Amino acid sequence: MSAHPRAFQRIANELAATTNPSRRDELLDEWLDARDRATEWDADQWGLDPDGWCLKERTEMERRADTTEEQAR
Repeated sequence: MSAHPRAFQRIANELAATTNPSRRDELLDEWLDARDRATEWDADQWGLDPDGWCLKERTEMERRADTTEEQAR
């Protein structure tokens, strides 16, 4: 599920206001992220705890990142 409609409105407003091509690219990337990723708002809509709904996955990703960082040293 995508992000809250207000997130898209904010991005659309910023896109309309900017003339900077780099900022436009950043905003378009943000739009795609908002479209493709579930958010805390989505979790709340699904009846999940918005603060802890993805805690297990986030913890595992952090562990893997730490492991990768240690291996790079």
